[in-house]
Amino acid sequence: MNKQYFSSDFNPANACKVAEGLNVYLANLNILYSKLHNFHWNVVGAGFFGLHAKTQELYEKMATELDIVAERIKALEYMPLASMHEYLQAATISDISSKPFTTEEVTQMIINDFSCIVRLLRKIEAFAKKASDECTIGLITEAICYFEKQIWLMNASLEPC
Repeated sequence: MNKQYFSSDFNPANACKVAEGLNVYLANLNILYSKLHNFHWNVVGAGFFGLHAKTQELYEKMATELDIVAERIKALEYMPLASMHEYLQAATISDISSKPFTTEEVTQMIINDFSCIVRLLRKIEAFAKKASDECTIGLITEAICYFEKQIWLMNASLEPC
């Protein structure tokens, strides 16, 4: 590993665990990207307009995050996963077949998937701290904040009026 641009306390031995974790996150983001499109196209019922727009916002965010994560893996001098086969094998969230989805189903599945992502991010964060990888810690902290906010918003939308 070319250590010239890493801080002096960076631990390359732990960087492998960070890259592995980031690849699982990358796989999950790719599954989410596809799944959110599925929801966007197939949500029906009361609340359709709001959730149709929200799922577009979310899949656009996933697209941006995909690039950030893959580039971080490359900066750590590892290879990011880049095929659907690899994503499906590595992901900790599952894909879902197309069908009509109620707004409540979509909202609950997003909450479940985002909660799974937050748990994964906390594990990656622990590896990044052991590696003294401040850049990845910052990336992970920002992602946790984003996903936790979205979980809160989704939960609020399920509350009765």
